[in-house]
Amino acid sequence: MTTPAPTISEIREYLSGFLQEGGENWQEENERYLDAHAHRFHESLRLMPSAKPGERLLELGAAPYFTSLLLQKYYPYTLSLSNAVIPGEPLESSIKLSKPAIGEEHVFKYQTFNVELDRYPYPDHSFDTVLCWEIIEHLALDPTHMLLEIHRVLKPGGKLLITTPNVLVLRNILALLKNRQNIYHPYSGYGVYGRHNREWTLDELTQILSGCGYSIRAAEIVDTYAHRGYSKILKRFFPSLRDMLVVLAQAEDPTQPYYPDNLYTSLPKNYLSENPIPSRLQGP
Repeated sequence: MTTPAPTISEIREYLSGFLQEGGENWQEENERYLDAHAHRFHESLRLMPSAKPGERLLELGAAPYFTSLLLQKYYPYTLSLSNAVIPGEPLESSIKLSKPAIGEEHVFKYQTFNVELDRYPYPDHSFDTVLCWEIIEHLALDPTHMLLEIHRVLKPGGKLLITTPNVLVLRNILALLKNRQNIYHPYSGYGVYGRHNREWTLDELTQILSGCGYSIRAAEIVDTYAHRGYSKILKRFFPSLRDMLVVLAQAEDPTQPYYPDNLYTSLPKNYLSENPIPSRLQGP
């Protein structure tokens, strides 16, 4: 069972106007982000599992906290939030968001760790649900590690809701056919995780989830931006050309390291010492 998602207009109305303590430049930038992504929030929430009060949810990559605010308003979960590591900042911190117009103020605590390298700072079987929205495309080394750690901290039968851009989206295909631009993202001043390092097809995403011990409960390709003319018509008849992959998966026992040769090659030595990777994948 899933919980009905708030409408796009409800999402825009509620999230617009929140202020971040100490973030004078935060509001303008995030208002633009909200305008661009409100439809994506709605589509991502459509597969949100139903929850009972007090059930625990881990949100990976919580900043800029729009999803955190929506979860707190519309869902009964007890939230745990995480963010990427920023050099020089503490591993545990908090942020205060407020919207004076409606008299709301929220303090979100969060922990920081590298989702594809670190052991997550939570005991086994801690959460009923984990959200992994728009993260896997940023990973540069080991998405399997992330999926195994999520599986570890999920309760047996717990749910993972994961979203990521669709590499087969129509604009990518047109860009290649017209020889106008590369589909790979530019290098980023924010470092290796500031860009999309690898975008996915739906088959690849469900493959790696299944290989890491999840059963697929729902898998969709949806549009998250306004499309007109021939683009809108093509996507109506060819859903594989739409913008975003949304997969709801369930943690099943047992889990296992899964490094298929269509997704991995020549893995770094630290992975070889820590994971039982088949020798055919180890490289020279």
